[in-house]
Amino acid sequence: MYKNHCYMPFILYPPDMYDVSDPELQTELDTSLDLTTDGTDFVMYLSVPYCRVRCKACPYFVDLLPKNADKKADLMDRYVDALVLDLKRHAATERWGNATLRGVYIGGGTGSLLEIHHMDKVLGTLSRYFRLADDCEITLEGNAEDFTPEKADYVAKSIINRVSLGAQSFQPKVLKTVGSPHQANQTIEAIRMLQDAGLEHISLDMMYNMPDHTVEDWRKDFEVISELGIKHLTTYLYRVTPGTQQEKLIQAGKVSPVADPESDEVHQMQAMIAEFAKQAGMNNYMLEHYAEPGYESKYNRYTMRECVDALGVGAGAYSFINQRRTGTAKDVDGYIAAVENCDPTFTTASIQLTPLMSRQRYMIFNLLYYRIDKDHYAKNWGNDLAEDFPEILQGLLDDRLMRDEGDAYVVTELGRAWLQNIMLEFFDESMWENSVALQQQQSSWAMNDHMITLGASKKIHWLEKA
Repeated sequence: MYKNHCYMPFILYPPDMYDVSDPELQTELDTSLDLTTDGTDFVMYLSVPYCRVRCKACPYFVDLLPKNADKKADLMDRYVDALVLDLKRHAATERWGNATLRGVYIGGGTGSLLEIHHMDKVLGTLSRYFRLADDCEITLEGNAEDFTPEKADYVAKSIINRVSLGAQSFQPKVLKTVGSPHQANQTIEAIRMLQDAGLEHISLDMMYNMPDHTVEDWRKDFEVISELGIKHLTTYLYRVTPGTQQEKLIQAGKVSPVADPESDEVHQMQAMIAEFAKQAGMNNYMLEHYAEPGYESKYNRYTMRECVDALGVGAGAYSFINQRRTGTAKDVDGYIAAVENCDPTFTTASIQLTPLMSRQRYMIFNLLYYRIDKDHYAKNWGNDLAEDFPEILQGLLDDRLMRDEGDAYVVTELGRAWLQNIMLEFFDESMWENSVALQQQQSSWAMNDHMITLGASKKIHWLEKA
């Protein structure tokens, strides 16, 4: 088995991102994205790059909204106007205007910070300027504190058909320790408001192994989720990122340290997730994601399984266009100015993927679903899966991390425990020990930093066998 266990909060491939602010690089980027060619299916990520407070362990990009109501309103109005203008500009291209939009994720930051009149502008623009699929999944991610009966009613009656709430926990002491912006009862109230308004597809993000979060607390969290009738659940192992406020509090002895990820306590919490999901009629359809049949995330399916293009709009968003990743700077004022001046908004980009790298990316993302369908792979790439990755696949079979079921390679129960290490088997050799990307990571999307840091390490560290 692998010597070092890899835990990645997000999977982004390719991980490398480089500054493209130079005019010549911008020209080269524009050419490679091929925006004048008709697109097909795609998804969209809309970034609302603000939060009310910063959670103590959050390592990601976030701007805090000013407390002054007038300043806050002016800031949000300016940003939403820029977002709408940017959407119209993208819709005017053949790649996006003539393609089918399969899923939209309004995140951040905190997507639910948008007021009703903001959402009306954004949703109206999407409906008017883009070709939304009949079953287009539009998710509003957010915080329970932002919902009122009026906003819940608007959301339920709008084209938004899915809401994802960052609940984290239902234990007041735990929420206080991690610095959550909401209270446990607010999450319950927001869910009830949305359900009463007619919206059933609600997903909860829950965390475990937080400071002072016990096995008994975790059991109580599941009791609340069961009572609420939640259809979709994501469960994340709590991570204390170096340099965050939480790490400093733990080092100062003011907050209890978290348990080791390999401890019996954490393994027990993970076993409880599987047991709850079974009792609730949920399937573990992808890594850390559980859903009742029919409530799986379509946005994830098109992004990860189908590997379609992704258009990221807004400060701090990222895209994947024509086999190339791009990112927009975290600088909100800079983003607004660029949109208003009709300047390029993409400030960072990866290399253009080779055909092999594109197939590697497909493998990495499809592994999130615990299986690689042979016919699906052949349809997408025109190649035989076993011929493209013979040594890697044979090694995984020999180690009993995967099994060949004839029509698919399926991750075994043992393999699920090491899934993220398995994904790293398909990283291209050029992605490892990449110090150049590491030096530029602060200019990229913040959620990409951990991937660049991982890529800067040695391959042997993660793939060496014990």
